[in-house]
Amino acid sequence: MFGLTDILIYLPLIVLVWVPLGFYYYSMHSTSYWKRKNVPFAPAKPIVGNLLECLLFRKSVAQVFSDIYSYPKFISKSCVGMYLFHKPTLLVRDPELVKQILVKDFASFSNRHTASDTHSDIVGSYNLFFILNPTWKILRARLTPFFTSGKMRQMFHLMKNIGNELNDMMLSQKLYEKSETNSVEIKDIFARYTTDVIASCAFGVEANSLKNPDSDFRKNGRKIFEFDWYRSMEFFSVFLLPEVVPFFKFKVFSQDSTKFIRDSINHIIGEREKSKAVRNDLIDTLISLKKEDKSEHLSATNVAEISYDPYPCNLFSVFQGDVIVAQAAIFFTAGYETSSTALSFGMYELAFQPDIQKRLREEIRETLQESKNELTYDNVNGMVYLNMIVQEMMRMYPPVPFLDRKCTESKGYSLKPFEDCVIPNDTPIMIPVFSIQRDPKYWPNPEKFDPERFSPQNKDHIVPYTFLALGVGPRSCIGERFGILQMKVGLINFFKNHLVRPTENTPTVLKFEPRALFLQSVGGIYLEVVRDPIILN
Repeated sequence: MFGLTDILIYLPLIVLVWVPLGFYYYSMHSTSYWKRKNVPFAPAKPIVGNLLECLLFRKSVAQVFSDIYSYPKFISKSCVGMYLFHKPTLLVRDPELVKQILVKDFASFSNRHTASDTHSDIVGSYNLFFILNPTWKILRARLTPFFTSGKMRQMFHLMKNIGNELNDMMLSQKLYEKSETNSVEIKDIFARYTTDVIASCAFGVEANSLKNPDSDFRKNGRKIFEFDWYRSMEFFSVFLLPEVVPFFKFKVFSQDSTKFIRDSINHIIGEREKSKAVRNDLIDTLISLKKEDKSEHLSATNVAEISYDPYPCNLFSVFQGDVIVAQAAIFFTAGYETSSTALSFGMYELAFQPDIQKRLREEIRETLQESKNELTYDNVNGMVYLNMIVQEMMRMYPPVPFLDRKCTESKGYSLKPFEDCVIPNDTPIMIPVFSIQRDPKYWPNPEKFDPERFSPQNKDHIVPYTFLALGVGPRSCIGERFGILQMKVGLINFFKNHLVRPTENTPTVLKFEPRALFLQSVGGIYLEVVRDPIILN
């Protein structure tokens, strides 16, 4: 018989053998979940689920989701069961089910699956993108006035000024002299442009990224989306396995980026409060909210004093400290990255289609001639072909390739009439935007860049809820108007004196960076930029 001493001797061996074995069988049981639910499912590996190719950096998340979405036996299915590591997850395929989740039954899916640590990463957790309902609803309502069409009109002159700086920067380069060409990394140009737009329109400061590629704003913005091994693990965990985020102390923004954004925003707010200047920008909006709350709740001055268990409804009764910084941080990063990503991929497509470039440049020329070379909010929004091109850029290359939600119904949610199944509370929902927007069922010849899909004659034929680049429903992108407008202004100022062509180094087929959670091209996108003014002075 074994005594206590024998057990203690063999305990390490028992733990070494039985713990992994138990975890393995638990994982095997988890990966049979959808089979037991009688829902069509993608075969998964123990422990890693359907994410092995992502973890080995062989494929991007967008490609892994597309593989599942496009698998022949799922073509007629409205949804597919998959696994984010051990977590049973529903991948949605049917536009009607998309509508039900994002719009019709939004109350049952009002939270994202993604999450950062509410204790160690306040700036990453308490912003509009990540925060949970019902606090999200309060925050959304209070920030919405900044993003109205009226506000866009007010700040258009600031955006136009940065557009002029983009044009001036490019014209000042000797490499762009007429009949000479140069291969440039196109995303860097547009990332510098969008960084300056955000800094000016939202924060009232000059980032000077167009003049100085290593300016503080550009340098820190670049760091956030540079995906080395560790940064990839942080983003994968935040978006796909948030349960481990508190344990590893992963953050949406790195420590250095958080410090830079916090110091910058607090300095800007402090200076604005001293000067009492009014610019009708995001900083003014945040100061206004801060004053309103401070007058009602004088006892608390920093959000860190508030209990975080979890996302209390009254959190924004003290709209101070890092909660203020969090809104500025997410607007800065999302605002510059999403637009510059879509623009750079779109420029890649345009480089191979000179006829589309020619038609766009002709529209720009006519618009500028009619307005005596003056760009206005109205004539930018009146450029029909430009709008078609921007929409097609967003269709082919949605910067965030999927939307995520989480079931919040305590009794579960019935998938009828799509599937005879009830998904339990806390089930992650993935809507593969990239896949849906390239589905030939909804988009004929989907791999072709074709702005005519969004022409006035054709746009009414687009199947509802198959264009999801900026989300739909109550939790759609709050900055949609701003992002689209800055893309249009950037394209106008680029193409009025330049055009693009592919170079020997431009790949005929793009490869997406597997380490990046969002769409990025492996090695960047290098194009030939040619000086070619459309209006001769």
